[in-house]
Amino acid sequence: MGFEEMSADENPATKRMVDAFAWSLNIFTSVAIVMVNKQLMGGSGYGFSFATTLCGLHFMCTASIGLCTGGNRKADDKNPAGEKMRIPQHDIAMFVVVAATSIIGLNMSLMLNTIGFYQVCKLAQIPTMCVLELVFMGKKFSRRVIQAIVVVLLGVGVATVSDLEMNPAGTVAAIVGVVSTSAQQILVAHLQKKHNVTSNFLLAKTSPYMAGSMLLFGPALDELITGKWVFDYEWSSVATFALLVSCFFAVLVNVSSFLCIGRFSAVSFQVIGHVKTCLVFFFGWVIFAAPITSRNVLGCALAVVGMIYYSHAVTKPAPTMTPSGSQNGIASGKA
Repeated sequence: MGFEEMSADENPATKRMVDAFAWSLNIFTSVAIVMVNKQLMGGSGYGFSFATTLCGLHFMCTASIGLCTGGNRKADDKNPAGEKMRIPQHDIAMFVVVAATSIIGLNMSLMLNTIGFYQVCKLAQIPTMCVLELVFMGKKFSRRVIQAIVVVLLGVGVATVSDLEMNPAGTVAAIVGVVSTSAQQILVAHLQKKHNVTSNFLLAKTSPYMAGSMLLFGPALDELITGKWVFDYEWSSVATFALLVSCFFAVLVNVSSFLCIGRFSAVSFQVIGHVKTCLVFFFGWVIFAAPITSRNVLGCALAVVGMIYYSHAVTKPAPTMTPSGSQNGIASGKA
């Protein structure tokens, strides 16, 4: 889809530029889509409370872009002949189920909860992924990385704790979204390495299945959840515009997320990306007139310090603890 992933002989200066672009694009679009979707789906906004159908429209747009830009062709030097890459159907099916559950869960959480509770629950993605990678992949993390993760979680928790409001349905949606999103991000990296495919190809290959399944079953599922049919929704010009903007940002979020995960580890993606949390709260305060407290400011500052420490931790080798208690160097450059 126009972006390339990290290659072994990538120039360091080029890598820094692409990394910075990928993070910046992902942070901006991720924050923007939360604001737009909250206004679109929220009861105080335009009341488009059809989360599954909205996800289907997002992936329909993403799939269309993928087809137009030739996302099924290799874009790096690992296959200079431009041969088609392949992913088995059972792996595609597994990814579609996990990714669909993730997106629907997160959108339902955003619709049913406050922005504050929505973001606080997303913090659990970091420890969830650490546990999943430790249990299923045997991955170890240095003490510095663990300390940085704790600082980031503490900072964002302090910044958001004053905004907590919860309800049972919203809590269930948040839990489902967090667990499935953690699994999805690990699965993305796993499938790319297993089948030697680019993030562009993986996104282009799975998006049509995502769009088709959500648009086919979405209206009925939304009616079951909300008691309303999407076909009965009364459209207005501003609601239509908000939907188009949401779809536009969704394409950019998907592309930048796959690009980032293809270049970095899943945990790195989550920890550094939590700068988005502070920005979500800032713009939530501005757009939705929520008050800013000293606790919010302190938490955001602490989270930034944690992210700086994390950046230092993953670029400087540090000893890790093995199960027997002995120390070893970091086995991989990713954390």
